Amino acid sequence: MKKLLLSLVFGASIASMNAQVLTNGDFEQAASPLLPGVATDCPGWGIGLYTMETANAYAGTQSAKLMTIVDAATAALLQWPSDTIAGVMQQVVTGSWPNAGSLTLNFAYNHIVSAGDTALVACQFADTMGAGPNDDVLLFQALGAFGGNSNGWQMASIPMDPIPGAMGTANSVIVLATSSIGAAFGTGNGIPNSTLWLDNVSITGGASVIELAATVNVYPNPTNGALTFDASEPISGVEIYGMDGKLALSATTTNVDITNLPNGIYHYSVMTVSGKVLKGKVSKI
Repeated sequence: MKKLLLSLVFGASIASMNAQVLTNGDFEQAASPLLPGVATDCPGWGIGLYTMETANAYAGTQSAKLMTIVDAATAALLQWPSDTIAGVMQQVVTGSWPNAGSLTLNFAYNHIVSAGDTALVACQFADTMGAGPNDDVLLFQALGAFGGNSNGWQMASIPMDPIPGAMGTANSVIVLATSSIGAAFGTGNGIPNSTLWLDNVSITGGASVIELAATVNVYPNPTNGALTFDASEPISGVEIYGMDGKLALSATTTNVDITNLPNGIYHYSVMTVSGKVLKGKVSKI
């Protein structure tokens, strides 16, 4: 069984609610500062290493700010394993999601990430199995990894990817963000001054998004340029997205040329004339 990848040093805020809407995804609800410039408690997201930013929000009056800092006194107070402390926040929701694999993680982000570091925004659906966190099975995930400087707010929409071989019923979802990816995966503490701003976080989708494998054939995959999308019904458009969730190109034909895109893995969305959306991945080599 595939285990959950993410682990944190503090507890999550748990709620039972509709899978399509997170609590306080726009960060507009009142928050309680716990450690000035370091830790905050706000509805939905609970206690975390983040602050509320009232200047230059993507929408509304507030956004969340996560920043990797160096503070020996705060590290001692938090019993953090290093004087370098990464910004981390998460929200956990329990419920039932029979269509988890067809959902999409959406968020607005802005970042200035130190050289050699990576900021992360992630969403994971799991089957908690009922026997404690050690047997949780990861079923689907969407990951957005960001480095460098975004030069202002951007919007990302990242579809869920199934975990190969994983089986279970999605009954828990976690949305996590960190200014330094090592803090989420337990591989390090990050590089000082890496900063991630987050706003308008949501999980959306519906029955019109269907599983790709039985309905469309994409070839060659991997490709060095030309792609053909052969669907079971007429196609109205194709969109290609980078792993950061940004739209790389779009087309209205079944033949798409990605020669000018950098090598790597891309998500695609194929829209049919009946309104269905077929999603998957392709590799550019």
